[in-house]
Amino acid sequence: MALYWPEEKVALDIVDDPYRTPFEGDDSYTVLRVTCADLCNYDSYSKVMKRLCELLGKEAPDMPGWEDANRTLHSTFFSQVGDAMDVPTYPFPDYFEDEDLSNVEIVASSEEEGARMRAAAHSKGQYVRGISVWDGPVPKGSFEAISETTRMSTPEYFFLRKANQLPFVEAVCMGIELCGKYRTQLTQYDKSEGYDFLKTPRTSKDTLRHYLRDIRNTKEGKRAKRILRHVLDQCSSPMSCYLYVLLCLPRSQGSYGFERPGQWGPVCTDKGFLPASSGDYLMYDLFWPKKLVAVQYTGEAYPRERDFVALATENVRVVCVTDDDLADPEKFDAVAQRIAKLLDVKLPEPSEKWTESNKHLRSQLPIPAYNHMKLTMHDITEHYVA
Repeated sequence: MALYWPEEKVALDIVDDPYRTPFEGDDSYTVLRVTCADLCNYDSYSKVMKRLCELLGKEAPDMPGWEDANRTLHSTFFSQVGDAMDVPTYPFPDYFEDEDLSNVEIVASSEEEGARMRAAAHSKGQYVRGISVWDGPVPKGSFEAISETTRMSTPEYFFLRKANQLPFVEAVCMGIELCGKYRTQLTQYDKSEGYDFLKTPRTSKDTLRHYLRDIRNTKEGKRAKRILRHVLDQCSSPMSCYLYVLLCLPRSQGSYGFERPGQWGPVCTDKGFLPASSGDYLMYDLFWPKKLVAVQYTGEAYPRERDFVALATENVRVVCVTDDDLADPEKFDAVAQRIAKLLDVKLPEPSEKWTESNKHLRSQLPIPAYNHMKLTMHDITEHYVA
């Protein structure tokens, strides 16, 4: 739920209330975000109330005996509603019972709450990998239960948090990865090297859009929606994502600003598949179906004739990109110029500002250095996870 004081432009938002209507005010409000656990524990509740008094310009009660009476009232009230709220109270005596949390990162609404949860885990002899603080909104569908005492963040909740914590370009890559068919260390912390090819994506743009609907008027929701606008579904490799970001993000980000390609994956036509099955490539890295233009990463060298003919079937015009093209900004610019010509768009002359933005984009987005990134069956099976 969220409580509002319109005259003072202050709101109290209980972010994990299961029946919550998220805060929907504008940026003029000061929003104090708390959890149910913050209110269940008297010490943290007292700090919340004192802070609320400060925001409202009121003095906290300090008459003799008031705190004892308030503590009794708090204890009486929460003893009656605690079970109904289904929220564990500190020190969480059974919260971490029999759980293996060695690979778990606690998500807490404050450093203090995270420290208390870590201490509770340690008291049970458990090790927690780390603590991530998030004091923003928590929409419905943010968690799924994995046991009676532990919940896990959904991909949608992960997207919301990281979209507000990562730089723009990295956040877009993170969203593409969550909606795609691969995972790297960006979305899977224990992937020390390499990447996995997934049978099905973990989420989709439509799912994320629906998830963000209830917080669309919050600053966190607006930021996540801005990132989501540049995410595409079904991306199949880190290289496909890299090419998309360099070529298709807005020019203000240092990209070339090409229109978005069609959805990734094999293209089925009346005459068969694109690319043709006579070649090794299963799909294009980028494909504009209305223009019949494709971009294909081909590794160290250009493809052999049989593969190129299969890529260029049904008059598809293919631009191949090699490792040398990626490593040399001038060579990659020549690639972009060829794509622009095929798409029948005229790129503006690069201004000094755009050139600096492009250098910055390249510096914050290193070329993927994984082996076997061509979209062939041979390379895909090097990463495949059932």
